[in-house]
Amino acid sequence: MDATEILTSNIDRLCQERKWKRKDLAKAMGVQAESLSRSLSGSPRLDTIEKIAKALDVSIKSLFDTPDAIEGFVSVRGKLHRIHSRTEFEKIVRDSRPKLNATITSESVNDE
Repeated sequence: MDATEILTSNIDRLCQERKWKRKDLAKAMGVQAESLSRSLSGSPRLDTIEKIAKALDVSIKSLFDTPDAIEGFVSVRGKLHRIHSRTEFEKIVRDSRPKLNATITSESVNDE
């Protein structure tokens, strides 16, 4: 997949999540649906991509993430972490596991 295909795929997915059609996105961007369609069938300009991101309330980066990319927040033991990638998420999980395992182990020992 090239960058334009990833972009259009992510836009379609994000619109679907919001139960929007592309015409709804165009309206939120303040442009005509035909203009948006032309932009997405070619190479959209940066200002168009910025408007799309703003209308969808996502980062520009997330518009170009591959389908298995992750972006958002995760709370672990009351601490909120902002994540921008699957790697960051996996690191938070790895770093939390020893603490979780230690808690489970100490509870198991105390229960006996």
